[in-house]
Amino acid sequence: MGRLRRQVALAAAKAKRRLNRYRRSTLRRRYARGRFAMPVIAGSVRDDALPVVMALWSRPERAPEFLAQLNAQEGVPPLRVMLWNNAPVNDESYRRAAAALPAGAVASVELRSSRTNFGGIVRFFLIAKLRRAGYDGPVLLLDDDQLIGDDFAAALVARYRPRSIAGVWAFTQRGTYWGRDEVPDDGPATYVGTGGCVVDATIVDLPGFWHRLPDRFAFVEDQWMSYCARVAGWGLRKADIPVEFVLQERNQHLGLHELKEEFFRFLYNQRPDLEPR
Repeated sequence: MGRLRRQVALAAAKAKRRLNRYRRSTLRRRYARGRFAMPVIAGSVRDDALPVVMALWSRPERAPEFLAQLNAQEGVPPLRVMLWNNAPVNDESYRRAAAALPAGAVASVELRSSRTNFGGIVRFFLIAKLRRAGYDGPVLLLDDDQLIGDDFAAALVARYRPRSIAGVWAFTQRGTYWGRDEVPDDGPATYVGTGGCVVDATIVDLPGFWHRLPDRFAFVEDQWMSYCARVAGWGLRKADIPVEFVLQERNQHLGLHELKEEFFRFLYNQRPDLEPR
């Protein structure tokens, strides 16, 4: 009987894993088409707003500060702040912070709560939502561990060009993911990080952007964004704009060191002509 119970338990666990993979895959396909609700938790969405997209997970105490930073931005259109929270236990922190915002640069705050942690790829779910509504233009991607000045958004938007990505975290790589060379301001890069960048919203329309990304690598969306842009002939450039970082010890990427290198090899084995050297 003990052996039978173990076999039944193992079979049940295996079936549960298959079901979870199926649910995750089904949700990802739906989200990639922008088919989900985006509740507004503060203000009202404006047609002339500049979208600011953020993926949230482990730093809810940062909500009042990063929203205040955005609200203080100068020289930009009204901001449409779109938050995707991969940890629903923290939802109330974001709602409270948004509700407390005084009048300022932020026109609206939206919050999508997900019981499944999809990692940073959720940024592109939100861009897909924008594209589904017909938006065509720059999108700012920001991380909640970044400290920015009042002119940060304006300086970043000034770097925007169609079919391009410009960001504060940009490098030229040398044969490996971690082999990096610094890039001067406005210099060409082979990699731009998703935290603190401006990207053309049509990035999600590039051929294969969704169905060619293996689930295994969905948490290293920065590499995927940069690679897809390079394949499509987009420009990647450095935006040397002051920014500081806090609470780095809670970054999800800390557990992805080897996976990032593996993904680099996976990508450039397919396109050795594009491999940074």
